[in-house]
Amino acid sequence: MVRTIRRGYLAGGAAVLGGLLAAACGEVEIRYVQGPAGPAGPQGPQGERGTTGATGSAGATGAAGQTQTIVQEKVVTVEKPVVVEKVVTVDRPVVVEKVVEKVVEKAPLPALIVGQLNAFTGSLSYFGPAHRNAAALAADHVNRAGGIRGASMIIISGDTGVNPVQGVDAARALVDVENAVAIIGALASGVTLPVATSVTVPKKRLQISGASTSPAITVLEDDDYLFRTAVSDAAQGAVLARLAQEEGYKNAGIIYINNAYGEGLANQFEQTFTSLGGQVTGKVPHEDSQPSFKSELERATAGDPDVLIAMSYPGQAEIYLRESLEGGYSDKFLFVDGTKSPEMMETVGWERLEGSLGTAPGAPDSPQLQAFLSAYAAAHGGQAPEYPFVNETYDAAVLIALAAAKANSTTDSTAIRDAIRAVANPPGTVVGPGVEDIRMALELIAKGDDINYEGAAGPVDFDEHGDVVGPIEIWKVEGGQIKSTGRFESP
Repeated sequence: MVRTIRRGYLAGGAAVLGGLLAAACGEVEIRYVQGPAGPAGPQGPQGERGTTGATGSAGATGAAGQTQTIVQEKVVTVEKPVVVEKVVTVDRPVVVEKVVEKVVEKAPLPALIVGQLNAFTGSLSYFGPAHRNAAALAADHVNRAGGIRGASMIIISGDTGVNPVQGVDAARALVDVENAVAIIGALASGVTLPVATSVTVPKKRLQISGASTSPAITVLEDDDYLFRTAVSDAAQGAVLARLAQEEGYKNAGIIYINNAYGEGLANQFEQTFTSLGGQVTGKVPHEDSQPSFKSELERATAGDPDVLIAMSYPGQAEIYLRESLEGGYSDKFLFVDGTKSPEMMETVGWERLEGSLGTAPGAPDSPQLQAFLSAYAAAHGGQAPEYPFVNETYDAAVLIALAAAKANSTTDSTAIRDAIRAVANPPGTVVGPGVEDIRMALELIAKGDDINYEGAAGPVDFDEHGDVVGPIEIWKVEGGQIKSTGRFESP
């Protein structure tokens, strides 16, 4: 910020002007400079100035007058733009030129661009819109709270189609074309893992999935660039196995999606169920897109199990559940997070699935959960949908913004990664979802204080693997709805 005063000229009255300038502009240095007199110029009219001689710094005057040149220069640093104009009158007219103060402000941070790997097509497409809405709600809350040190948060979605190849291509586009500094997603572990190994880890981009639950994520060599706000299926598989035993099932058949999610969940269920004395009569994988699953059903139910465990996504399960009921393979089912879908139940028939139980990561009621549900309903004209991991997706988006504020950067993904545990884990002031809590969090971060974000899905205290620990909810199909039983179990 510079204030520059250019030269002013006066004839006579130098002491008076010096005092006036000192009063108007603060302390100034006035130097009187007079060169040796040159030869006199030709006589002008009485009182006019003669021409300057060739060798002097200042020419001699005409007969009636003599002048002095006052040179004044000043550089002043100020905080706010000011334009000062002064006209000083002494015994002869004097004009002091404008005093201009120029302010150079610090540029704000650029926008925080976050990519979201979603599923608008494929077997998880029922879930896609709700997850898009959750991430958008988080960005809206951050922006209404003042942004990341004034910078806006922008969410750009890519469709994975629940396909690893398409998911990797979508992630590359988000990083290389859209310049996303972080990625939310994907929904499917079978997409999240190849995206991490092919895109986000090599390109050093933070990735937080709100829905990928495969135990394989825990042990992935990811250089600490992969996190998740969803609880691992190492917990869900164990709780589901205990539930099966409680329901009196001695043996079970499993049909599961052939990817990291389905395989990890099926293996954990089998391990726990057999340790409790149960028997898995068949464990059969299936591919993502099939017109029929009768062959898999025959193998999964070959031992006449007491129950069939459906570990798939809605787009596949709605086909084989109908085939199982209509073909007499099984009419007893246990469900998981991937098959917690009202649309799937509607397609199969609520009455045909009445009383069925299932599991999914979830959290008991809390002020943080209610704040999220109220905000979601206000933004979308109804209650938050009964899909799994919508809360976790919101939390993932908020945490990226808070970590960016902590890192004081919206473009350095490594710095944001390094700040993620500082805003998610204790110690610190507890903050949660919603505009007001996020505003408080951003203000505390700006002051250098610690915060501890507790989310819509519960605490999100990341361990050294980027995992969180949380309870598993037991839900049921009742009266044409998916309802919580109120039970939340730990493995």
